[in-house]
Amino acid sequence: MRQTTDDATASVYFLTRDTELTAQLRPYLTAQRIGLEAFPTPAPLLACLDRQSDGLLLVDAEVLPHPEAIASLLGQAEHRRGAAIPTAWLDRHRDMRRRLAAMRAGATAHLQAPMDAEALAERLLDLLLPRHRGPERILVVDDQPVAALFASRVLASAGMVTDCVGDPLAVLDALEAFLPDLVVMDLHMPGATGIELTRIIREQERFAEVPIVFLSAELDAEQQLAALRVGGDDFLAKPVAPDRLVACVRHGLRRARERARRQAGSEPIDPLTGLVSRARLLQRLDRLIGQGVGDAKRRALVYLDLAGDEDALLRLTAAAGERTGPLDLVARVGERALAILTRRTEPDVLGQVCEEVTRDLVEGLPDLQIGAGWCAFADGGGDAVSLVSRARKAARSARHAGDGRLIRYRRAAVTDDPHEQALIGAAIESGQLRLLFEPVVVLIGTPEARYEITPRLAVATGELLPPGEFVPVARRLGLAERLDRWLLGSGLDALKAQRDAGQAVQLFLHQSCATVCRDDWIAQVREEINARDLFGLRPVLQLQIEETAQHLQTAVERVGQLARLGIRVCLNGLDTSATGQRVLEAVPAAFARLTRPVAQSLDPEPLADLVKQAKERGLTVIAAGVDAPETIARLCRAGVDLLQGPFLQPASLCMGYDFAGDEVAHGP
Repeated sequence: MRQTTDDATASVYFLTRDTELTAQLRPYLTAQRIGLEAFPTPAPLLACLDRQSDGLLLVDAEVLPHPEAIASLLGQAEHRRGAAIPTAWLDRHRDMRRRLAAMRAGATAHLQAPMDAEALAERLLDLLLPRHRGPERILVVDDQPVAALFASRVLASAGMVTDCVGDPLAVLDALEAFLPDLVVMDLHMPGATGIELTRIIREQERFAEVPIVFLSAELDAEQQLAALRVGGDDFLAKPVAPDRLVACVRHGLRRARERARRQAGSEPIDPLTGLVSRARLLQRLDRLIGQGVGDAKRRALVYLDLAGDEDALLRLTAAAGERTGPLDLVARVGERALAILTRRTEPDVLGQVCEEVTRDLVEGLPDLQIGAGWCAFADGGGDAVSLVSRARKAARSARHAGDGRLIRYRRAAVTDDPHEQALIGAAIESGQLRLLFEPVVVLIGTPEARYEITPRLAVATGELLPPGEFVPVARRLGLAERLDRWLLGSGLDALKAQRDAGQAVQLFLHQSCATVCRDDWIAQVREEINARDLFGLRPVLQLQIEETAQHLQTAVERVGQLARLGIRVCLNGLDTSATGQRVLEAVPAAFARLTRPVAQSLDPEPLADLVKQAKERGLTVIAAGVDAPETIARLCRAGVDLLQGPFLQPASLCMGYDFAGDEVAHGP
């Protein structure tokens, strides 16, 4: 049962008959570029070791129960290889004499079973990486030999292994041959620009997460931000001090290792199908959505909803692999569901491509009942979770129709349709709500972990509705206060979970004025906090300015009461209107969030005046909906303090943003 990654820097050779443990272990090692090859008996293992060099031998004591057999195996391996191989013995017994015998036979380490796959992977990496990962590998791409030589020598003097490419058209071949941990990229080169090369690299799934640091003499802020927008991780202007170059590269490497660790924890590879997992697909979608709306019309997600057993799923997996192209990524997204992330250079043919792929699958598997739906990125709702839910909704509609047609998700405005309202009401009543977390990032200064909590409602059609589509219906149905109670309790639960994990975080969550104005609301908030022992930890409660203006006197009183509980308030919806100014003058809030139209399109001078007025009242100003680097530059110039939006990271199911490693890039 040989299976390993093509770009592995070393391998674990596992002598075992435990296929379940092997399948569970593989994704954790793969995420660290470590291959895994499993063998049920010693003979094929020895044949493999005869051809391989770097690696670690892991022996299951259930296959070789006696330490003497390990000594024989290691002796044969050393004779074939001409060198010893580090060996770990995985044993379910706690007999000290067996451990001593295994050690004397040549085992480097003893691992006590049973051990879950994640813990076993960590032990194996501890044994393997210090010897075989070696120094980090940096690929320098620059058509100027002197500049390339400078960067290469500086990084080599810091203990890194470097390689240089002067021809930008040879970059993919260099990536395949050198397998770098990070790329240092020039911006302006003949034949292909650094931005174009980065786009191409990011389309290669195996190199999609390799950090890219731009090193260029380009001083134009818009060009620098464009480089970051297509997938660059940092930008350094030439000439750069050697210590600054080394620090930037090391920072990029640390962030890449942390991403790999998080991906390993969420099982990047599905063990049954061998496809990318749902968690990994969501991470990929978040990254693509965060790169901006320019590519939204060229990308789509096809969802395949299958009625059948595990064998049917494996047949669909094989067929999908045969019928998809190099620009497509296939993932398992449900118990009996696959998704295909596809991209085409011409947006007009995107629907046609989805039709062709689906038709080939349905016609190739006529005995399977497959519902196929798709959703363009442009209709995806601005985050990965919503995009997947909308493609799933279309696929379920197609399966229920039963005619083999591919159905496209179409965005529909909230209507007064009684059936739609009934679906939303039933979902709220039964608590079909999910929390998403969107990072709120500091522009300049000391980073602090902050997230805005936004709910999604899972309706019976399979779609996750954003607040703008279900909150107005909840109000009409008299369910707004029920929704507020759920959001407050769930937000405090999330805060407690972070506290228990030793992670300090500030959470923003919304409450409607109808709830805030209730006489017993402050007592309810106090009880909810005390029930979770959140001493010293408080959320930031968000109120809409338009609503607050209608209950101004009561709102002022409630904000004062919240202050005595240590709870600060954020006023959402700040614009240039007289209403906004009146609320800001009356309510002693701590934060103010600009409306999206103001943040994205208000002229620079009135935007700066609005921000200045808010800051003169002691408010920290937040801008949401940031979807392009140009927006960051203008907000920075206006004096905005905090940013959020898809360009930074869309709302997602977990709090995994790297605040400590990110200071938002911005123009002068």
